[in-house]
Parts: sequence; structure tokens; C-alpha cells
Amino acid sequence: MATDGYFGAPSHLRQARCDAIKADFWTEQSARRTPAREAEARPSIRRKAPPFPPALVPTDDVLKLRLADELEYARRMIETMGDSLSSDPHLVARHMVTLQSIDIAGQILGHVATVVRSSDPEGAIDRIGMCELKARLLRKGGV
Repeated sequence: MATDGYFGAPSHLRQARCDAIKADFWTEQSARRTPAREAEARPSIRRKAPPFPPALVPTDDVLKLRLADELEYARRMIETMGDSLSSDPHLVARHMVTLQSIDIAGQILGHVATVVRSSDPEGAIDRIGMCELKARLLRKGGV
């Protein structure tokens, strides 16, 4: 502890010292730059985003887009209904399988909407994760 009451340089002098050190550093950095280093442009590390797969590009057919929107709307209504019904524990205990079927129906509607909306329906079918639905959509033969 200082007994003479000296606590270092006043704050305005300390800031001036920091500014001088900083100015010296940047002067040194600019002196390090050479024309050869300036000329060589560093390649950007940012890459261009890959293009969307054709299955994710929407179709140009307005009617198909509207149909897909309607299917998505129906899926959201079914999802809301399922959420409301599953909030009652007694109803869940009595109707578990039916509630799961409601959820599956909503998922199917969502996948079908994606296929209808796609400019590449076959590619959209390949991206479906539900094996049973994919198999039904890819099956050969009649209805």
C-alpha cells in the first residue's frame, strides 16, 4: 500500500499511452505489408450453396401448388385435433392406437403434399422416409 498517496498516472495520461502503443502497432503492421502480399488475393472460405435437388424445387403448375397447400392445411387441422385429443390422459389410455393412426394420416398428407408440390415427383417420392407409403407410391400395376 502506497503511503505517499501515489496511485499511478492519471487516467487521461494512461489513455494517451494506450493510444500511442496502438498507433505503433498498426504502423508496424502496415509496414509489414508488401506489394506481393497485397497482390495475392486470398481465396474466400465461403462456398456457394449447392443447388436444391429437383425434388425440392416447386412446380410451375399453380393448381398443383394450391392442391398441396390444401393438403398441408388438412394436415395441420388433423395435427391440431390430435394434439387436443392427446391432452386428455383418459382418452389417450382408451384410444392410443386411434390417436397414432391420426398422427400417421397427418404424416401421409404432408408427404403427399410435398410430392404434389414438387417439380420432380419421382425424386420427391424417393425422399419420403415412411417405407410403407413410399412402397405404395412406387408399386407397379393397377390400383
